[in-house]
Amino acid sequence: MNRPRPRSLVITAGDPCGIGPEVILKALGQSLPAHVRLILVGDLAVFEQTAKRLGRRLPAPARAIGGPGPRWSALSFIDLAHRQRFAPGKPGAASGRASLDYLDAATHLLRCGLADGLVTAPVTKWAITRAGHPFQGHTEYLAKALGGSEPVMMFVSPRLRVVLLTRHVALRDVPRRVTTTLLQHTIRTTADGLRRYFGIRHPRLAICGLNPHAGEAGMFGLEEQRLLAPLLRTFARDGVRLEGPVSADGFFVNPAGYDAVLCWYHDQGLIPFKMLARDAGCQLTLGLPMIRTSPDHGSALDIAGKNRAHPGSMRYAIELAAKLVNRRAHEVRAP
Repeated sequence: MNRPRPRSLVITAGDPCGIGPEVILKALGQSLPAHVRLILVGDLAVFEQTAKRLGRRLPAPARAIGGPGPRWSALSFIDLAHRQRFAPGKPGAASGRASLDYLDAATHLLRCGLADGLVTAPVTKWAITRAGHPFQGHTEYLAKALGGSEPVMMFVSPRLRVVLLTRHVALRDVPRRVTTTLLQHTIRTTADGLRRYFGIRHPRLAICGLNPHAGEAGMFGLEEQRLLAPLLRTFARDGVRLEGPVSADGFFVNPAGYDAVLCWYHDQGLIPFKMLARDAGCQLTLGLPMIRTSPDHGSALDIAGKNRAHPGSMRYAIELAAKLVNRRAHEVRAP
């Protein structure tokens, strides 16, 4: 009887001029997750330089994937060997192109069945665009490359799960972007994700209001009455436990009892999330055909190369992805 191959995660280096290589090395330096193989995609020279600055050794072994009869080790490295020299904190078209090359190599492994999940270090979007590739974000790029429904971003920590209705858009555009169709899709995708990834059969969701005090009966805006009130009635008939609209200024003092909270825009959800997570949280993308996590921060160019980046979110992203791919493998093998 053939033994199933080990579950594997591919980790992309992100912007080689950002903190991605640093937080990856720090996270992997603590310990490797159990029962999963890691494939790191980047430039070996960048990781060697980063390790030297940190006074660390590269995780071993660094073995390339491919060739006849490849052997799986705890950690393998795919070196794309770009000729450019990447300086910390100084991205440009070359580093943007490299970031996208790492991501394309990772999606190739996923499509070929050589990886079961993906962890992405942060990129610098304007650098990728400068390289001639309009780039809205990892989430949109992966949805196009790998297929699946319209993706939904869920931020996960031991104390709180936050889902964003809109992502990186101007605040003035949020009311126009949030439609009944978007709300319905996000709520259903969130409930399905909680069932699929966390085993929560009957999720309890809260949804924030857009305006102060959730509109206060229309005094500060009508979005809550126009969009949310009919929606709450619809989902109640469908058996989905959706409560709200809640006032964001008070809800996050004690979010216990809810499996996730839906927020209208970036700062409404991520300020309280990061305060409560404290480097023990990450982003999980719902709606993709495979598991993808990422740290809850950007490429942090201002501290790149200064040994100041905290690896907690990257570590959490790797651990969560490993846990989920192993859980999925167990479910597939179960009779």
